[in-house]
Amino acid sequence: MAEKNKTHGREARSRTVAKAISWRVIATLTTMTAVYIFTGEWFITIGVGIVEVVAKITFYYLHERAWHKISWGKERHPLSTIPVKGEITPEDMDKIKDQLRDLGYLD
Repeated sequence: MAEKNKTHGREARSRTVAKAISWRVIATLTTMTAVYIFTGEWFITIGVGIVEVVAKITFYYLHERAWHKISWGKERHPLSTIPVKGEITPEDMDKIKDQLRDLGYLD
């Protein structure tokens, strides 16, 4: 059985989330530092930091959802047009792999 966190050259989702959060913290602290340098006011600095986090996360989410609807530049899997009604069992997955191997699609 494969390990859950094994990535085979890909990045685990938990690592991506941690990187996104750490980047958001660094970016917000950078903005807050600039605001404090220009204003010298902690109240304004913290307010801008809060607004910045909420606004940027919201706009990033909307940006991602909009791009999700655009098919340009996406590679389509050749089997993506086959409507599958439910989860494929491990046994059926093995049968599918055997068939694909027999047809020359897998090594």
